Amino acid sequence: MSVTTTPEYSRSIAEAESYEPFIVGGEAVGEVHWVRTEGAEGATLSVGLWRSEPQSFPYPFNADETIYALEGELVVDLESGEKVVLRPGDIASFTKGTKSTWTVTESFKKLFVISG
Repeated sequence: MSVTTTPEYSRSIAEAESYEPFIVGGEAVGEVHWVRTEGAEGATLSVGLWRSEPQSFPYPFNADETIYALEGELVVDLESGEKVVLRPGDIASFTKGTKSTWTVTESFKKLFVISG
């Protein structure tokens, strides 16, 4: 994995071997490539790429999260009953505390930013 981090910036090259399991509720749900895992002065800020094959799992938003869909399709079922379908080019932002179930219907890849 090629990652460069300086006080001014973080730069990463996402190679196949640079992904690691992404754990939610003690279970691996897809793989993540981290670009950054902390903001300035310890602020919550994570940025990365996430990918998954078709599957379904509960996903609580533990912080604000913005998603930019790169490949495939993801259906986010919110506790309110609303359904958010993300396909390449779609952008969605979810609020901390939102409870959801994710269903990856086609191999999916996203760029995400977690803050809060």
